Amino acid sequence: RDWKAGVFTGVLSGAAYWIVMWAMTKAPIASVASLRETSILFAMMISVFALGEKMTGWRGAAALSIVAGVVALRLG
Repeated sequence: RDWKAGVFTGVLSGAAYWIVMWAMTKAPIASVASLRETSILFAMMISVFALGEKMTGWRGAAALSIVAGVVALRLG
């Protein structure tokens, strides 16, 4: 009954994998792998704003650490 959502999710998952593989041919693998982890920020924003979960200090610190890593990659 929910097969359409499953197919759509599967296509998106495959597309995300393809994009990461393509990016690894254009940039250093370490940079791509690190930037890929920024998806955690989007998951956190969805959980806080759409699902109403609490934004704790630990979550804020984790988000800032991810952002600091991205900035360090960009500057270095």
